[in-house]
Amino acid sequence: MKPSWAYLSQTKVNMSVIASLPIKNNYISMKKTKIALLGSIIATVFFIGCAKDKGNYDYQEQNVVKIATDLDKVDRNVFITADSINLNQNDSLKVRLKLNQSIGTANNFDYEWIITQYVPSNANPPKSILGTGAQLDTKIILPPNLYRLVVKLADKNSGIAYYKSFALNVSAATWGNEGWLVLQDMSTGDGADLSVITTRDGSVKGKVYDNVYSIFNQHKLPKGTYKVNVLSYATAMRLQRVSFFYPNGGLEVRGIDFADSTRADSWFVTTPSAINFQLNGSAGSSSAGWEYIINNNQISYRQVNALTVKALPIYFNPPFIGSFNLSPFVINSSNSDAYFTLFDKTNRCFLLLRADNNTFVPANPDLPNKHFVNYAGTTADLHPTTGSGFDLNNMKHDLVHAENAQPMTTGNGYWNCIFRNNTGDTTNLIQFQRAIAYKNDFRTGRYLLKPANCPGINSATLFASPTYLALPGGSLYYVSGNIIYNCSIKTLGTSTASAGLTFPTGTVIKVMKIFNSGYAATNLPSTEGKVLVVATDETSSGGGHRVYFFNLNATGGIIGTPSSPADLYTGFEKITDLVFKKALGK
Repeated sequence: MKPSWAYLSQTKVNMSVIASLPIKNNYISMKKTKIALLGSIIATVFFIGCAKDKGNYDYQEQNVVKIATDLDKVDRNVFITADSINLNQNDSLKVRLKLNQSIGTANNFDYEWIITQYVPSNANPPKSILGTGAQLDTKIILPPNLYRLVVKLADKNSGIAYYKSFALNVSAATWGNEGWLVLQDMSTGDGADLSVITTRDGSVKGKVYDNVYSIFNQHKLPKGTYKVNVLSYATAMRLQRVSFFYPNGGLEVRGIDFADSTRADSWFVTTPSAINFQLNGSAGSSSAGWEYIINNNQISYRQVNALTVKALPIYFNPPFIGSFNLSPFVINSSNSDAYFTLFDKTNRCFLLLRADNNTFVPANPDLPNKHFVNYAGTTADLHPTTGSGFDLNNMKHDLVHAENAQPMTTGNGYWNCIFRNNTGDTTNLIQFQRAIAYKNDFRTGRYLLKPANCPGINSATLFASPTYLALPGGSLYYVSGNIIYNCSIKTLGTSTASAGLTFPTGTVIKVMKIFNSGYAATNLPSTEGKVLVVATDETSSGGGHRVYFFNLNATGGIIGTPSSPADLYTGFEKITDLVFKKALGK
């Protein structure tokens, strides 16, 4: 209760009454009388002030609200816990709440369901408000990532807000997650399309999703599309792209659902005058995030990382032009994905390019056959039949194939490079460790593959390297005609090969790949490198177009036959390419 100070200031005290009091009272009595009279007046004023303010001060008890998830009204396959949600992109999400409050009802609130990034360094989702009802019922179309879902309750009377948050993990749709991408020429519709086999290694029977590109985009890939590439960037970024090459052009799609994203004319500040795309890739091993593309035997690159993805578009640099004419292979360094070991097919020599500062390593002038220091071995080391060395500056033959022979997570991992001479009667395997600098002193690592011991090696068209055998050495698979050979690598021309798989006469083996996933070291499956995947055209024998999975034993031997593989998938159109796409964040 408060006095009315305005009323008190307007009250007059009649001093004549005080003055008429008997003089006989001494000073102390006079003072006591004054105090008593003033106390009476003030008490009266307080009483009047309180009477005037009665009803002006209404104090309400604050509502105490506790928010919980109503687990009886949600999908328990989606709710891992009451606060953790896990679902696929394009799935529906329903969230029901239980409110425990000291006063009021659930109808006293305004609701807002908010989605934000879970990690502060990530970009905000494109849409922040998912709903404004007491219950959330919506379709989650967010890109795969980990998000924070927050429900805000605002009291309609007091305006006080209450919050509850959920961890929301959005995964790619089943067919946009992990599996083998099968690129096909379609017999109808004048174009190409993509199917997905949702298995990593054949140990579990995968499901085939046909024509996922055209179903999502409502049109086919351009006619003549001949290559599909998977770009997986640093694991923590949970970012992946898929690109396609077709005559005079290219197309990039989202890795999570294969939705059209960009075409080649938007990949460069200035579109190249000639488009002949040959390779698109990324080591994906570091946060630097260097991606490369080889077009018309020239290399361009761009940096795709947590910073650059927030400032789209990300253009490829103009091509790095020099004296060289590149083969369509890039050997990624084990220490930095900004270092590219490349091969000049005109001058038949290697060169090492550093993308982060656009220089050669070492920083020598661009002189053919002089990109590295002079060879440090002897003439005997380079003898074509009795030596095992090789000179990075002078390789003599053409590079026809290159691939990593160990998982990309292996430090200083080996690469297998196949070289063949112009006349097609000599084939060598070169094994060396990827690096950010080379001494050019290789005295070992070259293996002459003699046709007497390795049948069909000089006409071999496809190669694959198991990634779990001890190196240098190990094994190599190659295709000659309708046969896949298993070659055991030994020194000084003693390597031997035998038929590992023989397909029906007339079979065209279109693609042969080893399961080499690109997963982070902590997520590598035990089957890494122990599965051989083969795509065939068996129309001449009535078998149609097929994809086989064959397991490999501890020494590199192929288990099974074409009639008894680990897995077999049929019913495809004409297969032109096959590549594995790993799951995001692994």
